[in-house]
Amino acid sequence: MLIRSASGLRGIAEDHFTPELIDQYILAFITTQNIKSCVIGRDGRPSGKQIAQWVIDSLHKKGINVDNCGLATTPTMQIMTENENYDGGIVITASHNPSEYNGLKFLQTDGTFLSPDQCEELFKAVDQNVSINPPDSLGVVSDYSTANEEHIEKVLAAKCIDADNIRKKKFKVVIDAVNGAGSFILPILCEHLGCEVVTMNCNGDGNFNREAEPLAENLNELEQKVLSDRADIGFATDPDGDRLSIVSNKGKAIGEEYTLVLAVKNFINSQESMVVTNLSTSMMLDNIADKTIRTKIGEAHVVKKMNELNIAIGGEGNGGVILKEVHLGRDSLVAISMILNLLSSSGKSISDEISNIPKYLMIKDKIHIDSKIDFDSLENIFDCDEINKIDGIKFSWPNKWIHIRQSNTEPIIRIFAEASTQDEVDELINTLKNYLK
Repeated sequence: MLIRSASGLRGIAEDHFTPELIDQYILAFITTQNIKSCVIGRDGRPSGKQIAQWVIDSLHKKGINVDNCGLATTPTMQIMTENENYDGGIVITASHNPSEYNGLKFLQTDGTFLSPDQCEELFKAVDQNVSINPPDSLGVVSDYSTANEEHIEKVLAAKCIDADNIRKKKFKVVIDAVNGAGSFILPILCEHLGCEVVTMNCNGDGNFNREAEPLAENLNELEQKVLSDRADIGFATDPDGDRLSIVSNKGKAIGEEYTLVLAVKNFINSQESMVVTNLSTSMMLDNIADKTIRTKIGEAHVVKKMNELNIAIGGEGNGGVILKEVHLGRDSLVAISMILNLLSSSGKSISDEISNIPKYLMIKDKIHIDSKIDFDSLENIFDCDEINKIDGIKFSWPNKWIHIRQSNTEPIIRIFAEASTQDEVDELINTLKNYLK
């Protein structure tokens, strides 16, 4: 099934993507976003080079100038698209989906993703077979070779990152980029920060040697490598490099929920702060931030609220950190730099840092479905203190919550629950599942 959502377009590359289909979506992008110049990049998936060439050919023959960054993370492409030379950008990636998938993420001129409304406008243009007049001349296609260096430079210039102090610590880090877009840029970043770098799954060929999502249960080999190499920390990303997960110096994958928490802790060490996150991010954030503002799931919703309220930091509990000073997108380079800065300023190990953060147990589950669910019909399942229906339905109490929502990218219902004890979390999940039987 070809999936169209606020995250763009994605599907199984061999089954769904053709030059003709790419041409339809590129034409719709050009017309709805008034594109005259565009920058593109891709993650490492085996299908990426061919799809990238189809994208380039489509833009070229429509008179659009194209700069091709080649293998590049999604945050790198967001930073490049902010450049005044471009009217938009395209990332060829299927994010955390398996390697046989691929997709297109569309960026507007400020480097942020198209809003849900803009995506709907683009999809409507595709469905209506929008057309344009032939151009007077073909577009110019160029390779862009300095995107990684520009990205790293911008990250290290952030006020909450003291690169010189990090370099003094000479951290030993292990990086697992799942052979994706972060395969080269992440080791280079850490070398710029004076780290001794050990790499695994960093050849950029898109052959995933573990599950694509950097969830704790998928990081056994990284855990072993951190221990065997006596590293200070391990970092794991997803294929397009916008999410980060951490393995502690004790060889324990601590879970992607800690990434934003630790980054915010670093940020508020130097200033009073509010943070924007989504409904399903851990309560740990509420314990360390001055104020937590919650939105619907999705980077676009978090970014929109950060802009509305002029808030400097935000992100999601899936390992995504957004630092407005660098750019308005989830960024594993930002996350790595902020976490190393936290460790260098505190002098503590990553294990000691997380031991000082109040702990909760979170379960992320899912149920496969064949049709839409009526969330209003679920209101009476729980007797709770608060119900939030801005994105599915969330039931909250002072020290626990459960959130149920329909996935934007898969035919499933996602379930998130968090509480102080395993029994409380299990009770929330089981109550919901029993009701839905």
